[in-house]
Amino acid sequence: MDRDPRTSDLDGPDRLDALLMRAHRRLGTAVTDRLAAQGGPPELRTPDLALDRLLAATHRAVGTAVSRRRSREARAALARRDLAHEARLAERGPLSNRPSPVRVKYRQQALRLAHRYWPADLAEGMRVAVRLVQNLSDLLEDTARTVVDAASVVEQLREHLRELSRMPKPQRSPVTLTGLDYLVAVESALAEPAERLLHDLHRIRQLLDEELAPAIATLEPATPAYQFGVDAIAQDLIDDLTQGCDQADALAKAVAEVERASSDFVGADLSTAKLDGVRLEGILWDDTTQWPGEWEDLIRRASLPSGEERGVLIVAAEPSDTVIHAQA
Repeated sequence: MDRDPRTSDLDGPDRLDALLMRAHRRLGTAVTDRLAAQGGPPELRTPDLALDRLLAATHRAVGTAVSRRRSREARAALARRDLAHEARLAERGPLSNRPSPVRVKYRQQALRLAHRYWPADLAEGMRVAVRLVQNLSDLLEDTARTVVDAASVVEQLREHLRELSRMPKPQRSPVTLTGLDYLVAVESALAEPAERLLHDLHRIRQLLDEELAPAIATLEPATPAYQFGVDAIAQDLIDDLTQGCDQADALAKAVAEVERASSDFVGADLSTAKLDGVRLEGILWDDTTQWPGEWEDLIRRASLPSGEERGVLIVAAEPSDTVIHAQA
């Protein structure tokens, strides 16, 4: 069989499938030409008839083998997609169970709320605060260092905690299960962990201002800090900050859930959604997502592979020049 440039660049199973399909097609053509012939069916002799039957049987066998192989691979691909879809569903929280048209309609407002409650990486900010207190404890163990050095670290910690506390006052209203109260549910999901984090930050700042700072002010040069109980207060502060880290992590999870509910529309039915004026950049979707008829081509042209998993696309900022199919 001569070399086909269309299959020479393929590897593994893809090249085998291409070669089998090409052989199947050429063998079918040969069988058809031999049996039909120009000018009508030929008069076959016994060896010719045996050869024709062998070629026809081979043609059918190759066709059956190719069909079975492709069916197996198609079933395996569907099974992998189903597993990925089940894993995605398992990751979704209560907000993602709200109606898809409601989530896409209010996605900008929901993302704005998430940004208000998470203006920066608060979890990392809490861990930085823990490291500052640990550095302060190490400094206090060095009697050669001055009280001024310790006071400087305290002031740095105070300013850092003040920055972390600049969050909106949490607002929570009774939540119902209607789509009209979706934004209420979003803010409630964010407000609960934010409220706990703010409470911990308030207590930590009180401990810093009312106990640790005054205790450091009483220190005398070359005197161990433990004689003034400063090390014990510093350890209490570390414990409280560690608990605050847990609250910051809980808020991070809530923010991630809002972002997921606002952007993950893989398998969603958006056929009845009103998309005029909705910012669609960043939305994830696949070939099972249903769009309003007049929007489907536009969404497809404006999408690129997300890189998260096979078949999942993301609506890009600018439309692309080519159509990328969700099955790719």
